Amino acid sequence: MMPAPPVLTIATRTLLLCALAMPAHAQEAAPPPVPPSVQAGAQQGGAAAGVTHGDFSTELGQGGQHSVRGALTHDQGGMSLDAAVDGQRNGNYRDGSVFHQHGFSGGAEWKGRQGRFGFSADQLNQDTRYPAPEAPFLALLAARPEDLYRYEVRRASAFVQRYVGNFELGVELSQREKHATARYAGEDGSSESTYSSRRRQLAPRVRHYGKVGSVGTDTEVGLDLMQWERRSGRAAPGRDGDGQRRQYSRALLLREELAFSGAYAPRLLLGLRHEQFQLDPADLPAGGSDWENQNAWDVQGSLQLRPQLSVYAKTGRSYRIDDDGYTRAGYRPLAGQLRRETEVGATFGDAVRSASVRIFSERLSNQIVFDQSLGQLGFAGNLDPSRRDGIAIEASMALARDWRLDGQLRQVHARYDDYAYDGPDIALVPKTLASLRLYWTGQAGASADVGVQWLRALRYGQDFDNSCLAQVPAFATVDGRYVRKLGAWELELAGSNLANRRHYGDAPGCRSSIYLKDARQLRVSARYHF
Repeated sequence: MMPAPPVLTIATRTLLLCALAMPAHAQEAAPPPVPPSVQAGAQQGGAAAGVTHGDFSTELGQGGQHSVRGALTHDQGGMSLDAAVDGQRNGNYRDGSVFHQHGFSGGAEWKGRQGRFGFSADQLNQDTRYPAPEAPFLALLAARPEDLYRYEVRRASAFVQRYVGNFELGVELSQREKHATARYAGEDGSSESTYSSRRRQLAPRVRHYGKVGSVGTDTEVGLDLMQWERRSGRAAPGRDGDGQRRQYSRALLLREELAFSGAYAPRLLLGLRHEQFQLDPADLPAGGSDWENQNAWDVQGSLQLRPQLSVYAKTGRSYRIDDDGYTRAGYRPLAGQLRRETEVGATFGDAVRSASVRIFSERLSNQIVFDQSLGQLGFAGNLDPSRRDGIAIEASMALARDWRLDGQLRQVHARYDDYAYDGPDIALVPKTLASLRLYWTGQAGASADVGVQWLRALRYGQDFDNSCLAQVPAFATVDGRYVRKLGAWELELAGSNLANRRHYGDAPGCRSSIYLKDARQLRVSARYHF
């Protein structure tokens, strides 16, 4: 497969830009139907002309946790500007583990009768020191403070949208950059792994609102043209290595939504996406070239049987392509992950009491996971085919004017399909999950909620040979929150694992390498809105 021809790309951009730049009088004869979300945004912009507002919040918690965030928004006419900064730190419960994060995001948008345009940008930086899995490593980490994982991501995008009669014409150009550095402290010296990637995407869209007889139609056609490149390297005592890979893809997507009239108000949604990838021959997966063509589709339908009863069904197929390349196969991409999902459900009730039930089935082929079997130095890999079948029930009831009770029950059977080491279930996938939460809304801006969550015992460890039957014991955790509003201030006291239940969620070995989850943690926060 060849990449998208430059002539085609240039022609597509030219046609779209010409359509978007059409004179305003071309739309005056037939005003476009502006979607409700755009109408609401335009009305807010007009009503809040020349208004600046924002909020500032901070939180302190046990375990060295604290965070701060500030956001500012300015609306004037059809223009909207926003910016936000945040930072957080978590000392965690385990020696040697400290997490720092700070970020920034901002953007601008201009709205008018004929369309809108704008841009956004954000940046995120993270520093993570590795937790010590066992006591002998504590002295090693203390002697080698350079043991650190550093991650940075930058994103920027710009879009233009134009209304022409019953059509919406739009195009978005975006870029994302990732940079990561991992330093591992070892007894024989330190090793360092680096990773950087850049992805550019051009996404033109055409959307049409119409009606065929009594059936409302919402049609969308689009293209995704992407260019992705990655550079990675590894420096360790006695060996060095690096790799570079480029990837191109082009995708066509179609979406059609039909809204029928009648007593049951049927709705039908159809979606289709076809994507082609191109790699250098040296980067192709060892299994062949079928990885280069991927298809996804989605079908959904719903019926309003009664004013308080609706039913729905959906089925679909999706895919995921490895965009890291940090694998055992020498930085070659993994086989593409394929997911098939089916779900049926029903919802009954109103604002006073409601209930919903859904039955779901999920099949996974070549699931992409990060294999930690090598300790800190793990690799991405594909799992054997697996499936998850289950049922989920949710219910909500207003007990009184100020009290509400919500409950959820989820039962899942997860197993491998046609696998030589087929076990009773997949490790660390809970069979049963139940939760209950009580909400209270008082006078003078006070509110509170408390909840309990229970997980049934689940198996862990040595999953590939099914030789370890150890289980994570069943456990229940309790959390709660109290909020009080005082004018422009909002004060909150929250706690998680209030019963101080000692439990864990990861155990790569059989009764070894056990990682505990957080013990009881209390947090206080304050927010000021202006």
